[in-house]
Amino acid sequence: MAPGSGERLYIEMEDYPKDCSWYLVYTKPHNEDKVCQQLSRLKLDILNPKISEKRYVRNRLKDVVSPLFPCYIFAKFEYARDYRMVKYGRGVRNIVGFGNEASSVPEEIVASISEKTAQGVIDMPPPRYEYGEGVVISEGPFEGLDAVFIRKMDGMERVTVLLKAMNVRLVIDSYSLHGVGI
Repeated sequence: MAPGSGERLYIEMEDYPKDCSWYLVYTKPHNEDKVCQQLSRLKLDILNPKISEKRYVRNRLKDVVSPLFPCYIFAKFEYARDYRMVKYGRGVRNIVGFGNEASSVPEEIVASISEKTAQGVIDMPPPRYEYGEGVVISEGPFEGLDAVFIRKMDGMERVTVLLKAMNVRLVIDSYSLHGVGI
């Protein structure tokens, strides 16, 4: 049949090239799950890692599941075919990139994050130290000083300690502490 004679040309999905890569999708706040559902309906691979941690909610300590990367999800799609559907989807702000070109995320990074999640959720281990426990700072400008553990900061790998020598509160990285007996 000649072009323009009314016959429609359909391309089967299997005939499409399989040049799919992972991209980081920047969502509107608190829209990660909605965007995941929307992109899943398009048959795209999605990774929305979550973290389970204890937080104070209305002065009570509760188990809370929240996004590991707030406002970001990973989506695997073919750039040339699916870019516009993803970028202009409801709840999507942008696809992360440089200038006008989206940047793909290496498969190894996504695989590493994915393998650390059990059923989509990463469990945060309980704090290594208890309130009032003696610790020694092992790195940085306060190396070797004795301190008292106060608390772990929410959503970060940082802790608050009280320096014994100067009676000052510090916020430092948790990896730079060691227990007194260790």
